[in-house]
Amino acid sequence: MSDLLQIVFPSLVLMGGYMWLAGWTDWPRTRIACFAAGLAVVGAGVWFDDVSLAVHMAGHGAIVAVGAPLLVLGRPVTLMLRALPRPAARDLAALLRSPWVRRLCRPPLAFTAFVGVQLAFHLTPLFWDSLRVESLHVAEHLLFLLTALWLWAVCLAVEPLPGRWSPWARAGLLMAAMSASDIGAVKLMLDGYQAAGVAMLASMLPLGIGAAAVAWVAILREERKARAREVAHAAG
Repeated sequence: MSDLLQIVFPSLVLMGGYMWLAGWTDWPRTRIACFAAGLAVVGAGVWFDDVSLAVHMAGHGAIVAVGAPLLVLGRPVTLMLRALPRPAARDLAALLRSPWVRRLCRPPLAFTAFVGVQLAFHLTPLFWDSLRVESLHVAEHLLFLLTALWLWAVCLAVEPLPGRWSPWARAGLLMAAMSASDIGAVKLMLDGYQAAGVAMLASMLPLGIGAAAVAWVAILREERKARAREVAHAAG
């Protein structure tokens, strides 16, 4: 029953709401697939994390480094702006332009929240406490997911959010987040839990892959702009 409440029911509700909104607009199937895959990865990360300490750490990485970016790539905010009735969409757009949302979307704030939660639950007594206390364990997963969504949303910049940094700065922020998160993995290995530490290191690698993807997309865009300028210059 606990697994049902924590994983299955919320996932079904979120996917049902997403599909209902998608039915009101011409929404790409790739984005639907990303959102569905994100929910599945997050669910798996939570479901299997009590198998062993190594699987537990891999589950944490799956939630924050795989599930969260897939959910962001599903672009739920953009979907709501397109599919909601016009008055509701206008209200949402106004909310996104509000001063407090602008402050929340500052990349350093998202980075600090993500890294702070990672270090708090991997370097302090909260690590072992969360393994013993069910309510704290649930809170841990929720904080991991929310802060990861926050970080990926500002770094991938696929949603119409304010305060967007350059792609190079966003890629650097993801790399810094991966490096900071790896501190917890190193501590595990120093404490004698090598398998768990290696599992955490490996599961956090998608943060680095995401950074490379952000930088690569920026390079491709610059190349397209350069070619367009050359064509325009030649035509002139």
